[in-house]
Order: sequence, then C-alpha cells, then structure tokens
Amino acid sequence: MIVDDEQGARMDLRILLEAHSGIEIVAEAGSVTEAIAQFDALRPNLIFLDVQMPKRDGFSLLPKLRPVPDIIFVTAYDAFAVKAFEVNAMDFLVKPIQPERLKLSLLRLTQPRKRREAQPFTKELPIFLYAEREMRAVAPMEILFIQALHNHTKIHLTTHRPATMLRRISEWNRLLPAEIFRKLDRSTIINFPAIKNVTKLTNHHSEVRFRDSDKVVELGLFASRRLRKVMRENIQFTAFKPPKM
Repeated sequence: MIVDDEQGARMDLRILLEAHSGIEIVAEAGSVTEAIAQFDALRPNLIFLDVQMPKRDGFSLLPKLRPVPDIIFVTAYDAFAVKAFEVNAMDFLVKPIQPERLKLSLLRLTQPRKRREAQPFTKELPIFLYAEREMRAVAPMEILFIQALHNHTKIHLTTHRPATMLRRISEWNRLLPAEIFRKLDRSTIINFPAIKNVTKLTNHHSEVRFRDSDKVVELGLFASRRLRKVMRENIQFTAFKPPKM
C-alpha cells in the first residue's frame, strides 16, 4: 500500500514499483484516515508511508496497524533525519526516490529482520526534533538540557521554545555526543559547555544557568552531587571550564 497525500508522488512511486515483479500494489491512500480503512480491509504486508501529511502525519498511523507490516518511510528530508524517529522501520527513502535506492530498499525485505536503531548523533550534524506536528533542525549545542516526562522527554533549547518528544531519556543518553552531554540522574541530561554558573541552594540542591540564555534548571541532591563530580573530573569536556559553586 502507498500512503501519500500527493497524488503525483503516489503515481511516481507506482511507476517505479512496476519494475519489480514481486511487488503487488493493492491500495493507495491520501491520508491516515483512508490508510486505516484500506489496511483493515486488505492487510498489506508492506506500506510505503509518507512522513508529512496534513492533519495527521504518517507516524500517527503506526499504532493502528495490527498485525504490524513492514514500513518503508518516504520523506523529503535528508537521510540523517531518520535519527529523530523511534520506529522500527524497514527503511527510509528520500524524495525524489531514485530507482537504484528503491531496489536496495526492496532487497532488504528478503533479508533477516533486525531492529532498526537510531545511530549516535555527532556534534557536527543537526538533530531533527519531531514534536507537536513540527519538524525542527537544531545544532547539538542548541540543546541546553533535557528532562524526562515518563516515556517522553522535554528538550530545552537556546533559541526555540521547548520541544516534547516521544523518546526516553535513556535513549537520548545513548545518542547524544558524550563530549558535550552528561546524564546527571534518571531525569536530567545537561549540556556542560553551555553552563554559565551554578548556584548552591538549600538541601544541597543547585541551580544551573546557561550562557546566552535565560533558561534555568534546578537539580536535586543526587544530580547536584553528580554535577560536582563531573566538574571536578572534567572527563572528556576539554573545552569546558567549570564555574565556581
């Protein structure tokens, strides 16, 4: 099944797929609502799914798919944007789709299925934040700190309003560059080079302020101890001069 709100894009993909005899196109859908109805009726085992569509994006379709088919996402964004998404996709294709790239993607269908994991970010490439039906590209240094909200996280940024994403803080800890970020407790990751000053509060808590920002985060006892420990050791933060506490 092909799911894309643009009829021309659906036609282009249909033409490309005609070159592959093992693929049978059983349905097309121009919206998530249409896709749900088509899926329930036909149960396709492979869906080419557009990421950005009006009203409801492609990701909102995923919880409705039972049993879960193979998913190949189609996106207008560059390939490293896949790092923003926590989905078990078979592959991502970037528009305009190239025939050879499609061939490689379909070849993966014949190979043993492995869980697709986002690869660690680097400090050079932007990070795509997909939140509140909006895609934002931010540099790693624009992220000041991240707070856990159950299985979501709230990302506090220098130049944008905070973004709330469906990504656990443990996953952010695995993905973010270790030379910039450290996880201080179960609910807080902080950008060390961005720290302007740290102030002691009562009960051994502390308050952290950041350079070029009015954002403030209060740390509890454990996180404050961890903060002081990392600042003393200064491990991997070669460009970081710890502020006085």
